[in-house]
Amino acid sequence: MPANAQVIDSFMAAWNAMDVDAVMDHFTEDAAYANVPMGPPHVGREAIRAFIDGFMSTTTGIDFTVHHQVDDGSGVVMNERTDKLVMDGRTVELPVMGVFELQGGKIAAWRDYFDMGAFS
Repeated sequence: MPANAQVIDSFMAAWNAMDVDAVMDHFTEDAAYANVPMGPPHVGREAIRAFIDGFMSTTTGIDFTVHHQVDDGSGVVMNERTDKLVMDGRTVELPVMGVFELQGGKIAAWRDYFDMGAFS
């Protein structure tokens, strides 16, 4: 099984390629995904897929740049990154702190922390 940090590296690459199927391949069936400032988490692959499909429908470019990443060796990976998003013709550069909990080489929980002010 690849190291957890390598799983997250692959996950970031799938986002940058805007490959929703590859993004979804990284989740467990019962995963939870939360954009913390936006409300409650999306739970289960179906709910996560619906959210990501909606997000991708307004996004024409993604560049997740990881600045620092820590793998604690027990299944938690955290990264500090800048998410550069092109949405509705506008570019947003969003500083993000991501926390990933992995089980069996898949993401069981993902929480992103960021300031919604970047979108205003």
